[in-house]
Amino acid sequence: MKYTIESDFNKHVKGPELKRVYLLYGSQTYLIAMYEKALIKKALDGGKFDDFNFHRFQSQNLDLQAFYDAVESLPFFSQGGRCVVLDLEPDALDASQTQQLCQILADPPATTTIILTMKQSPSKKERFTAISKACDKAGCVVELGDRRGADLLRFLRDRASKNGCELSTPVAQFLIDRCGEDMQLLSTEVDKVCAYAGGGIIRKEQVEEVVAAALHARVYDLSRAIFRGNFGKAMELIGQLEDLREPAAKVLAALSGAFVDLYRGFAARQENQSPAQAAADLGYPKNREFAIKNAMSDSGSYSAPQLGKMLEVLAQADGQLKTTGTNGRVVLEQAVTQLFLLTEKG
Repeated sequence: MKYTIESDFNKHVKGPELKRVYLLYGSQTYLIAMYEKALIKKALDGGKFDDFNFHRFQSQNLDLQAFYDAVESLPFFSQGGRCVVLDLEPDALDASQTQQLCQILADPPATTTIILTMKQSPSKKERFTAISKACDKAGCVVELGDRRGADLLRFLRDRASKNGCELSTPVAQFLIDRCGEDMQLLSTEVDKVCAYAGGGIIRKEQVEEVVAAALHARVYDLSRAIFRGNFGKAMELIGQLEDLREPAAKVLAALSGAFVDLYRGFAARQENQSPAQAAADLGYPKNREFAIKNAMSDSGSYSAPQLGKMLEVLAQADGQLKTTGTNGRVVLEQAVTQLFLLTEKG
């Protein structure tokens, strides 16, 4: 079974039914972590033996025999069941390991709940596809993407309320415009503003004082919109960046950086490198390893000539900004439109 609407999955989590296998993935790591925690609580009985009945594994250096033993063992002095979590990175598994994992997922005992969480997109789609199909047959696959509109605003208001503050819809929307739609970042920023305010009604001025306009967060959203073929969203983000008075040259520089990452990710995929090795070889710091990892995944839809032409478009736009008096927003919109045309030609 597949869930693509979060509210439907939320009802399932709150209901009595418990699947044997769950695969949680998507762009919102905050939601993945939240539902993982809820499912673990649901699978276990909350007793003193929960530590014996809960096991977590990493894909890196995964011991499949130990994973199998944890899945197949009976609950230890518990009225509930066992819960086995795998932090899934399909790229860390070879073809044989992927096949073995799928076999384990195919028919786990009724007393065990397996939760796979994937917080980064894989570069090798075929392995994720195989694992996803196995999870779909034995349990359910849940895609946790962005919350939109009223749902995201409600999340921010509720978060503020738990911190003893009141966040109006206009101020909540201003916070989104300033930070982007990543719920992990937004939750951190709401907590920060609430601590600064010390309770009561949050004012727009307080958000401006505490929350830096996250240029890279907005440009990251812009690059994701381009990679996903969402032209309307891309134009909307360019408008938001202009409203925040971000100079077109800075936006273009940050966007160019995202496409340089994409090209590097493509090259790393061609050499069959792991994300960790590629990051080390290319000089990415540890806190930026995710960038090359995402780039390796996203670059799978493009060819080398496409990527080269995309970088040419961005270089030409940079030259246009520096040597002509053309309106910055017009240059950005033209460049992004050309990028979309290049993706369609692939």
